[in-house]
Amino acid sequence: VSLDDLLVHSVRVLRRPSRTDRFGQPLSVNPRQGPEDTSGTAYPCRLTRGRGGLTMDERSVDVFQVTHTLFLALGAGIEEDDAVRVTDPTTDAVLLPLAKVLIKSTASDARGSHHLELTVQAQRGPQ
Repeated sequence: VSLDDLLVHSVRVLRRPSRTDRFGQPLSVNPRQGPEDTSGTAYPCRLTRGRGGLTMDERSVDVFQVTHTLFLALGAGIEEDDAVRVTDPTTDAVLLPLAKVLIKSTASDARGSHHLELTVQAQRGPQ
């Protein structure tokens, strides 16, 4: 089984606009601010079931926070400050509505770099 056979989901990258203020800081600090961006690049991936649950920290009352892992082929253009949305390409079902990339790492074996692993975190609040 090849890596491509295991990448059964699709991830769309949502990136903040590249505009900066006079100090060089991004004008938008969150890719999900503003109108829904559907123009992001999509890559084949595999989403694993997440872990987490209800958090009660300072101002996050009744917030559910779940951490997932995404597996992608090398060269996928996703960075640690991006947001992602994962779907099932065969049914168009949304598997992960929106998550922020926390950690991007390259997994290696004895022959060198093998694939990318992204730790992503999704949150949802009170209904």
